[in-house]
Amino acid sequence: HARYMPKAPPLLDPFKKPASEPNPPTSALLVYNPAGGKKRAAKLADTIVLPLLKQAGIAVTVETTKHAGHGVELGRTLDLSSVDALLVMGGDGTLGEVLDGFLSRDDGAAARTTVGFIPAGTGNSYMREVLGVPASGAAVGAAVHAAVEAIVGGRSRAVDCQQLDMTGLDGKPLRRCSINTVMAGFGPDANAVAERRRWLGSMRYSVSIKTEILKLPWRKKLPCSLSVDGGSPQEMEDLFLFSCFVNKHTGVRHRLAPYAQLDDGLLDLAYTTRPLRSIATAAKVDEMIKGGGKHVHATSLLNVQQASRVRLETDTPARLMVDGDIIRFTPRH
Repeated sequence: HARYMPKAPPLLDPFKKPASEPNPPTSALLVYNPAGGKKRAAKLADTIVLPLLKQAGIAVTVETTKHAGHGVELGRTLDLSSVDALLVMGGDGTLGEVLDGFLSRDDGAAARTTVGFIPAGTGNSYMREVLGVPASGAAVGAAVHAAVEAIVGGRSRAVDCQQLDMTGLDGKPLRRCSINTVMAGFGPDANAVAERRRWLGSMRYSVSIKTEILKLPWRKKLPCSLSVDGGSPQEMEDLFLFSCFVNKHTGVRHRLAPYAQLDDGLLDLAYTTRPLRSIATAAKVDEMIKGGGKHVHATSLLNVQQASRVRLETDTPARLMVDGDIIRFTPRH
């Protein structure tokens, strides 16, 4: 008998709309995390980024992040009155931090200043999508070249971000913007383990997913209420996977949101609709996600859809992973 093997959805272009006409910057402020990507950000800045920008005649001022959360402060407070562009170099977390502060400004800088991203972290999933080339491991140098060339070329785009209202680690209400990924459930739990395995580099994500799947039979349930675009809340006994993406990928290989485009004005959701305790089923779902997004066919277990507004509430605070970093909790009922 022939066996039906579901196909992965076609790989969509990252953008729906064309880029602007060229308008190269003449001055820029570069922010980077010197510890990003196993401390290679500083080396990339000195050997590739700054020489290429200066060669193009762009006057560059440099600021470095000093501690976790410093990117938000810099994005919000840096003097941008005399520069054309704010350039951010680092991983997904650094990009998200600086942009979050930048979008909260009230001095008009967010409307007149173009933001450019340069990948220098471990995963760099957002810039991998923007550039259309690998942006981790040995490929980082080439991706940095491609990003700087795009900045020098001066073509820009309007892209989506999602606004999050949640509970902070201090228990107080908190608002943040995300350009990349938001996850709850198994994803942040596996990522928390991966952060203790940074010595594995980008492999730590795949390794940690596999080891955490083996613990599924003993995983605590996560009851939740989920409503989409103002619809009636869905009460779920156990939320195993929840993702709300602007881009397609998390990590290096996991295409959780295959229909996402960075400027389509929509959020891309994927979430489990029933409890998942089977190690074999979870491993199969993981392989389908890594297989280009074949999980969209697993409709008895997963719901994949696009939306404009989402509300997720849990009985007890659950980790939220925002742009690759676990920093907040879901709202309580």
